[in-house]
Amino acid sequence: MDIYFVRHGETYFNHFGKMQGWSDTPLTKSGHEEAYQMGRTLGNLGDISDTIYCSDTNRSVQTVTEMNNGFKVATGKTFKMVTMPELREQFYGSFEGQSKRETYAKISGKSVEETLKEMNANEMQDKIAKLDPTHLAETSAEFWHRFAIGIEKILKMETKPVIVVTHSAILTALVDTYAHEMLDEIEPSNLSLTKVHFEGKKFEPEIVYYNVKVEQNI
Repeated sequence: MDIYFVRHGETYFNHFGKMQGWSDTPLTKSGHEEAYQMGRTLGNLGDISDTIYCSDTNRSVQTVTEMNNGFKVATGKTFKMVTMPELREQFYGSFEGQSKRETYAKISGKSVEETLKEMNANEMQDKIAKLDPTHLAETSAEFWHRFAIGIEKILKMETKPVIVVTHSAILTALVDTYAHEMLDEIEPSNLSLTKVHFEGKKFEPEIVYYNVKVEQNI
């Protein structure tokens, strides 16, 4: 089965370059508009599930709501939305809401891009967990455990390709771990598509493509 992962629309923390895992800010005006426009293109994906899954964060819910608005204009139909806490982005503990630039300077003394050239996504998450003085930030193992549980729930419930609205750090970690050669852009664009194939009901992802922008305004 195929899952089409969609990164949520732009948020204010995205706009301001802040760390945003379990912390949450609403979509910007651009985020709302682009999610609506993307909704108008979802018919291009063919015969897919009538359910969209997303994390229980407000930014994911707002994205699905706007996508539904656009999809209804284009097709007269809407998707059922199911929220799942297992699909949340990685938790950064006390680094939530802090500057990305300053956070990565603490991790490696370098920029986000330079850090990612030297450390993989899992190593970075583990370094954040180690540096977090509150000891609340997730390790990579903790993240993968809960996320895999969520995806396996979806695989067991669905038979058709399905849309999952997700987060940039998840997509970066997914591609970095399972198809590193595809990681041409460290951070996927808001409302880009990443297609992942699952042969069975277990969390064994095969990355088909990453960070593809769909055609707008159909």
